[in-house]
Amino acid sequence: MNNSFDYHKNSRPCFEIKQENLEQIEMPNMVREPIHYAEERQTGYEDVRWIEKSKAIKDRDNYTCQLCHAYNPMYGGLIFVQQGEYETYHHYEADSSRYMIHVKDFNFTINFDFFSGYHLAMPRLNVHHKIYYRNRQLWDYQDDCLITLCEKCHHYIHSLKEVSIPIVEENAVGQNILIGQTQPKPYQPKLDHTDLGTFQPFALVKENIWGIGLNGQSLIDFKRAKADNRKWYDYHEILDNNVVRINYLYIGDPNFNNRTLEETRIVADFIIYDFIEHYLGFRKT
Repeated sequence: MNNSFDYHKNSRPCFEIKQENLEQIEMPNMVREPIHYAEERQTGYEDVRWIEKSKAIKDRDNYTCQLCHAYNPMYGGLIFVQQGEYETYHHYEADSSRYMIHVKDFNFTINFDFFSGYHLAMPRLNVHHKIYYRNRQLWDYQDDCLITLCEKCHHYIHSLKEVSIPIVEENAVGQNILIGQTQPKPYQPKLDHTDLGTFQPFALVKENIWGIGLNGQSLIDFKRAKADNRKWYDYHEILDNNVVRINYLYIGDPNFNNRTLEETRIVADFIIYDFIEHYLGFRKT
């Protein structure tokens, strides 16, 4: 990585819904004819059985939204990410604001150490039910009925008429009787400057100690947030030496790594630039 670098934020978001993945949301072999809306209230999200079930589904899905592919490397240890031809494993420490990428076959780790006051916004992950069974608990579903979505995609899915969730009832002989579908809910995403989970995934944000200069936000809101002991964050549009220190640990012991220093440097540069451009969403100025 060059000693001096300067990147500006792209206007296009890094993680977008892949329309071809929408078919993953629908249950196979379901009747697709129009059917009336029915109300379905789900409870038990705080139950330890649902918490354990949802964690298992997120782990199965690599803590990654199956629509926009935003992932959360704060949980589940190292998250697998394919970068070009290289297998990499990512982890983010929110407290220290350190992002680590380990390159498998080259056995070295790249550290992005963000300076005090700067953070990456991680997506909030939900587990979505593709189908609702009347009189069945949230956790009593087969794994293929459940899928990991980020919160933004989850709300988006629930707003689509063409992807309404079927509601079925099991009869005495175990057959599923389709009785209705969920009604779409309006989706109006809002940015809460005190909640990192509402920012775009992998947005670079900074703590704003004054709460001024934020579009559409007033000082009164900041004072209320401060009174609640909540930090205030704002987008940061430039990634440069004053924001992050980037370095990588090269393991030169041939028992661990048979690559030359030059080979490692080339791969490290690719991984760094790929992550900055395609995941953090910055471009060279």
